[in-house]
Amino acid sequence: MSSAAVIPHIDQGLLAGYGCSEQGPYLVLDRIDAMPWARERFAVRNRTFTLETGSGRHCTGRHDLATGESLPCPVRSAPSDPTLEQCSACYVATGFNPAFYHAAQVSPQQRRRNRQPHVVYLVSFGAGGLKVGMTYAPRRLSRLLEQGARLGAVIASFETADQARELEANIASSCDVAEVVRAARKRHLLGAPFSMNAARLDLAYKIESIHELWPEVVDPHPEILELDRHYAAPGSFDKPLTDLSETEPLGISGHCLGMIGDVVVTTQGTQRFMLSVGLMLGRQVRLSPLERPNRFVGQLGFPF
Repeated sequence: MSSAAVIPHIDQGLLAGYGCSEQGPYLVLDRIDAMPWARERFAVRNRTFTLETGSGRHCTGRHDLATGESLPCPVRSAPSDPTLEQCSACYVATGFNPAFYHAAQVSPQQRRRNRQPHVVYLVSFGAGGLKVGMTYAPRRLSRLLEQGARLGAVIASFETADQARELEANIASSCDVAEVVRAARKRHLLGAPFSMNAARLDLAYKIESIHELWPEVVDPHPEILELDRHYAAPGSFDKPLTDLSETEPLGISGHCLGMIGDVVVTTQGTQRFMLSVGLMLGRQVRLSPLERPNRFVGQLGFPF
């Protein structure tokens, strides 16, 4: 996967993924006007661009759990079910199911991964927004950033995924902590008043209460990571954000302040906007280095 230094003009792209590393947030696009499809990664923080959906849907490709390599769909397929992001061939090739504990069958790739070290984490999206999860141990920071959490801590480590899953399920059922926080809820919390100190105290209190129930495995005082610095410059989320996630066609434009989880945040003049690009996964998109006016619910759609 190449990493482009500038935002290009792409008329026929496919949003195949997004993420955040220690270098900052990025989008992954497949150039579906090329043969074979070419996959590129674009850093978005401090870049000006317009991103909008087109009409088509395509498979987002496959991922090799052993090497970490991500590739476009080799047959340029479209999922049979519009609610899916992968075609059946790429789903089988990837072999990953985050809810493997509910699956009737587990792939060989998943079984190999499950036998490797995993961790349990607790994250905060803001007041009243705590979540428990588990992940492959080497991906601990990446997973916290994928969540779009404001704060996070690894509270326990295990030799296998099954052991980590047992604690995750117990915490969710016994400690009033969610296993899933939906995208709309995350956007609501992002737009609400936020105190880092209050959220830290809330998270630390919950970790200590969990430790009291499972003192043998849960660290009572883990390092609590403040994650905003990975997403955007300080103060980027302080002003009111106009949500474009319910306006069709989906799109956002402006100078990008950053991205938190799947939420891209841009500024135009005195206004700030946000869009959940997770809603665009698997959809044909257009990307341009030019800025155009944003439109939102209550207005007509994008004029371009």
